[in-house]
Amino acid sequence: MQADATVMDSPPADPLIGHTLDEKYRLEERLGIGGMGTVYRARHLLIDRPVAVKVLNRLFVEDEAARTRFRREARAAGRLQHPNAVTVTDFGESQDGYVYLVMELLEGRTLRDVLAKEAPLDVARSVALMLQISAAVAAAHEAGIIHRDLKPANIFVVQHPEVPAVVKVLDFGIAKLASELLDDEDSFTLTQVGAMIGTPRYMSPEQCDGVELTPASDVYSLGCILYEMLTGTVPFSGATPLAIAVRQTSEIPRSPRDFVSSIPAALEQVVLHTLEKRPDDRPPDAAAFREELLATADRLGLEHAAITSSPNMAALRSVATESPSGRLIIDISRLREKIATNPDTELTAISAAVKTRGPDGHDSRATAPVAREPFPRISLSLTGSDQAKKRFKIIAIVIAAVLLIGITLAVRSRNAASLADPVVEVSPSPTPEPTPLPSPSPSPTPKVEPRKPVQPKKEGKLKSFTNKIKRIFKKPF
Repeated sequence: MQADATVMDSPPADPLIGHTLDEKYRLEERLGIGGMGTVYRARHLLIDRPVAVKVLNRLFVEDEAARTRFRREARAAGRLQHPNAVTVTDFGESQDGYVYLVMELLEGRTLRDVLAKEAPLDVARSVALMLQISAAVAAAHEAGIIHRDLKPANIFVVQHPEVPAVVKVLDFGIAKLASELLDDEDSFTLTQVGAMIGTPRYMSPEQCDGVELTPASDVYSLGCILYEMLTGTVPFSGATPLAIAVRQTSEIPRSPRDFVSSIPAALEQVVLHTLEKRPDDRPPDAAAFREELLATADRLGLEHAAITSSPNMAALRSVATESPSGRLIIDISRLREKIATNPDTELTAISAAVKTRGPDGHDSRATAPVAREPFPRISLSLTGSDQAKKRFKIIAIVIAAVLLIGITLAVRSRNAASLADPVVEVSPSPTPEPTPLPSPSPSPTPKVEPRKPVQPKKEGKLKSFTNKIKRIFKKPF
């Protein structure tokens, strides 16, 4: 413990800034300080690529136990080949006495920074992040590694534009290689009786008691992290690390729904299952915990990157609204409720990567189909569907209305033309009646001019177009 400084002084300059390790890695900027070492942004001079370099603190350089532990960190991290675990590319001891570890440089922020600004997180987002975190820890457990210090500060969230967030688990420096036990002398030096290595707010009860750990200890830490993501607070807190450790071993955590009532009850049960006091009452390792969490997320209809099934068309239509253009507008909340209330909702399985162990003992991944649920075939008809019939009726009504308007206008124009032109009627001359004349001379017969033939009027353009439309509808083909 150290009292706060009463005088504000500028921090001393880091002497390693600008230093080059083994003529390959030039340290450019300090990124953070941990319990075992300091992390720098560096540049690989041979290939001109930015990297992250973790340098063991000079206080531990002369400590052979610390050197051994640092070498174990490099060996443990190098054995992990997983997309959600940080990649270690090099390890060495420089001529001037610095021990360092070279890792990939991550751009983003820690989960601690995310929770400090955005907690509590959305349920779907919390589950999506935890599925990636537990996948990396499950790979470590399969390799015989127990992390022992899982906490938000050791989890990095890499976020790129228009790409889902990728989680990287950091710092396996205090991990125990269960498959490579050290000899008695080293074991006594590295694992001292009663020593607690970790962060009390995320430590399991057995880790607080200083007993031998199993992968279930990391499961407890994962449960604490998921609890904090969902509620915005840790299960147990206190004024001192010892007070927190006592509460971890003796008290039962509050229900997450007491803080955020919208947390699904099924998800709450998963969280509380990981926070059981006895290791035997929890999931045995991170793989079992991830399987339980994944099954719960699928039942609740939560979106996540590890999803292996999707609702079929019938399930989507039951919660969707069809727009006038024929598109389905899906209500995600209704879909989640339907899947939650009816777990037997038919799903169309996609595929999943199944891990198998080859004859050489190495893990290999083969893509095998998940147990597929039977689903009916969907036949799409271009003309026989109800939607097509509705569209055909609408088009026919519009055409009929246009024709009716055209015929009406044609008749009106014809009547108007007939009223505007004068009609010349030719009638025969009246027959003269005989009248008495003074003399019996016959009266002259008047000449009757021949009637001029009436020329037929030419059809108008509108009437001609109307007649053509009538002929097309009488004989369409």
